[in-house]
Amino acid sequence: MRPSNGLQRVAPIFLLLMAGALQGCPLIILGSGAAGGAAGVAYAKGELEQVHAAPYDRVWDATLRALRTLNIAVSDTQKDQISAKAVGARTDGTAVVVTVLPVTKDSTSVRVRIGSFGDRPTSERIQGQVAVLLKEGS
Repeated sequence: MRPSNGLQRVAPIFLLLMAGALQGCPLIILGSGAAGGAAGVAYAKGELEQVHAAPYDRVWDATLRALRTLNIAVSDTQKDQISAKAVGARTDGTAVVVTVLPVTKDSTSVRVRIGSFGDRPTSERIQGQVAVLLKEGS
Protein backbone atom coordinates (compact mmCIF):
# COMPACT_ATOMS: atom_id res chain seq x y z
CA MET A 1 0.00 0.00 0.00
CA ARG A 2 1.27 3.47 -0.96
CA PRO A 3 1.13 6.27 1.57
CA SER A 4 -1.33 8.98 0.53
CA ASN A 5 0.25 12.17 -0.63
CA GLY A 6 -0.86 15.61 0.57
CA LEU A 7 -2.24 16.59 -2.83
CA GLN A 8 -4.83 13.81 -2.72
CA ARG A 9 -6.13 15.21 0.57
CA VAL A 10 -6.03 18.87 -0.44
CA ALA A 11 -7.57 18.59 -3.94
CA PRO A 12 -11.15 17.73 -2.82
CA ILE A 13 -11.10 20.54 -0.23
CA PHE A 14 -9.85 23.01 -2.84
CA LEU A 15 -12.59 21.96 -5.28
CA LEU A 16 -15.28 22.38 -2.61
CA LEU A 17 -14.00 25.82 -1.67
CA MET A 18 -13.90 26.94 -5.31
CA ALA A 19 -17.41 25.62 -5.98
CA GLY A 20 -18.74 27.51 -2.97
CA ALA A 21 -16.91 30.70 -3.88
CA LEU A 22 -18.18 30.72 -7.46
CA GLN A 23 -21.74 29.57 -6.83
CA GLY A 24 -24.26 32.23 -7.76
CA CYS A 25 -21.60 34.75 -8.67
CA PRO A 26 -21.65 35.68 -12.35
CA LEU A 27 -18.09 36.51 -13.26
CA ILE A 28 -16.60 37.21 -16.65
CA ILE A 29 -12.89 37.77 -17.08
CA LEU A 30 -11.32 38.86 -20.33
CA GLY A 31 -7.61 38.47 -20.88
CA SER A 32 -4.85 40.99 -21.36
CA GLY A 33 -5.48 43.78 -23.81
CA ALA A 34 -9.26 43.77 -23.47
CA ALA A 35 -11.11 47.05 -23.99
CA GLY A 36 -8.34 49.28 -25.27
CA GLY A 37 -5.20 48.67 -23.25
CA ALA A 38 -6.82 47.21 -20.18
CA ALA A 39 -5.09 44.46 -18.27
CA GLY A 40 -8.37 42.70 -17.45
CA VAL A 41 -12.09 43.08 -16.95
CA ALA A 42 -14.44 41.41 -14.45
CA TYR A 43 -18.18 41.82 -13.86
CA ALA A 44 -19.47 40.44 -10.57
CA LYS A 45 -22.49 41.21 -8.40
CA GLY A 46 -23.41 44.33 -10.38
CA GLU A 47 -19.93 45.89 -10.35
CA LEU A 48 -17.70 46.15 -13.40
CA GLU A 49 -13.98 46.20 -12.63
CA GLN A 50 -11.35 46.93 -15.22
CA VAL A 51 -7.61 47.25 -14.73
CA HIS A 52 -6.16 50.00 -16.91
CA ALA A 53 -2.49 50.04 -17.90
CA ALA A 54 -1.78 53.53 -16.57
CA PRO A 55 -0.68 55.16 -13.28
CA TYR A 56 -3.20 55.89 -10.53
CA ASP A 57 -3.32 59.71 -10.82
CA ARG A 58 -3.70 59.58 -14.60
CA VAL A 59 -6.56 57.05 -14.36
CA TRP A 60 -8.30 59.15 -11.67
CA ASP A 61 -8.18 62.24 -13.89
CA ALA A 62 -9.46 60.24 -16.89
CA THR A 63 -12.26 58.79 -14.74
CA LEU A 64 -13.51 62.23 -13.68
CA ARG A 65 -13.36 63.47 -17.30
CA ALA A 66 -15.21 60.35 -18.48
CA LEU A 67 -18.02 60.94 -16.00
CA ARG A 68 -18.35 64.58 -17.14
CA THR A 69 -18.33 63.52 -20.81
CA LEU A 70 -21.14 61.02 -20.13
CA ASN A 71 -23.25 63.64 -18.28
CA ILE A 72 -22.90 61.99 -14.89
CA ALA A 73 -23.12 64.67 -12.22
CA VAL A 74 -20.45 64.01 -9.59
CA SER A 75 -21.60 65.17 -6.15
CA ASP A 76 -18.69 63.92 -4.02
CA THR A 77 -15.09 62.86 -4.50
CA GLN A 78 -12.57 61.45 -2.06
CA LYS A 79 -8.96 60.67 -2.90
CA ASP A 80 -5.80 59.73 -1.06
CA GLN A 81 -2.71 57.68 -1.91
CA ILE A 82 -4.47 54.30 -1.64
CA SER A 83 -7.93 54.88 -3.13
CA ALA A 84 -10.23 57.35 -4.77
CA LYS A 85 -14.01 57.44 -5.06
CA ALA A 86 -16.45 59.49 -7.11
CA VAL A 87 -20.14 59.47 -6.22
CA GLY A 88 -22.73 60.92 -8.55
CA ALA A 89 -25.90 60.30 -10.52
CA ARG A 90 -27.07 59.84 -14.09
CA THR A 91 -29.60 62.28 -15.52
CA ASP A 92 -32.42 59.89 -14.50
CA GLY A 93 -31.23 60.05 -10.86
CA THR A 94 -29.66 56.59 -10.73
CA ALA A 95 -26.66 56.51 -8.40
CA VAL A 96 -23.18 56.03 -9.84
CA VAL A 97 -20.19 55.06 -7.69
CA VAL A 98 -16.71 54.73 -9.18
CA THR A 99 -13.77 53.50 -7.12
CA VAL A 100 -10.18 53.82 -8.36
CA LEU A 101 -7.40 51.76 -6.76
CA PRO A 102 -3.71 51.56 -7.66
CA VAL A 103 -2.64 48.00 -8.47
CA THR A 104 0.99 48.58 -9.44
CA LYS A 105 3.00 51.66 -10.36
CA ASP A 106 1.68 51.43 -13.93
CA SER A 107 -1.74 49.78 -13.55
CA THR A 108 -4.91 50.93 -11.86
CA SER A 109 -8.25 49.28 -11.10
CA VAL A 110 -11.51 51.12 -11.82
CA ARG A 111 -14.71 49.70 -10.31
CA VAL A 112 -18.08 51.01 -11.50
CA ARG A 113 -21.44 50.39 -9.83
CA ILE A 114 -24.66 51.82 -11.24
CA GLY A 115 -27.69 51.80 -8.93
CA SER A 116 -28.28 49.05 -6.39
CA PHE A 117 -28.04 46.10 -8.73
CA GLY A 118 -25.68 47.34 -11.43
CA ASP A 119 -26.15 48.30 -15.06
CA ARG A 120 -23.56 46.54 -17.15
CA PRO A 121 -24.02 48.49 -20.42
CA THR A 122 -23.66 51.85 -18.65
CA SER A 123 -20.70 50.56 -16.64
CA GLU A 124 -19.06 49.41 -19.88
CA ARG A 125 -19.62 52.86 -21.44
CA ILE A 126 -17.88 54.51 -18.48
CA GLN A 127 -14.96 52.07 -18.59
CA GLY A 128 -14.72 52.50 -22.36
CA GLN A 129 -14.62 56.28 -22.05
CA VAL A 130 -11.88 56.03 -19.41
CA ALA A 131 -9.88 53.81 -21.80
CA VAL A 132 -10.40 56.25 -24.70
CA LEU A 133 -9.26 59.22 -22.61
CA LEU A 134 -6.21 57.31 -21.39
CA LYS A 135 -5.30 56.38 -24.96
CA GLU A 136 -5.71 60.00 -26.14
CA GLY A 137 -3.47 61.22 -23.33
CA SER A 138 -0.59 58.86 -24.04
